[in-house]
Amino acid sequence: MAPATEWALMGLSVSLIVIMIVIAYLRTKKPAFKENTGIAKVLEEKWYIDELYDNVIVKPLNGLSKGLDKYAERNGIDGAVNGVGRLINWGSSRMRLLQNGQVGTYIFAMVVGIVFLFAIGLLIVG
Repeated sequence: MAPATEWALMGLSVSLIVIMIVIAYLRTKKPAFKENTGIAKVLEEKWYIDELYDNVIVKPLNGLSKGLDKYAERNGIDGAVNGVGRLINWGSSRMRLLQNGQVGTYIFAMVVGIVFLFAIGLLIVG
């Protein structure tokens, strides 16, 4: 093919592309449809199922979860866990006072415990 023919075909292609771009821009510049009303609007919004689900299921469950978090989780569960920790801390501070480093006191406490267990055993058995 001659170079003039190639240039002419390229020019024609570019011109057609530019014309199509202008036509597409002019067609999409203004809305191609009008706003739906009535049953068409209901169908367009999928029967408002998402809004119904959000109002009936999601929002009440979010409120319930916030309430459970505030009262059951923080006051109930966390309170119980922290209470056990405080009880152990209190008990260990009291038990610390019993450990004084005197072996004779430990042996005396062990003998008193053994006698106490024998006494309970005799009451149960006999």
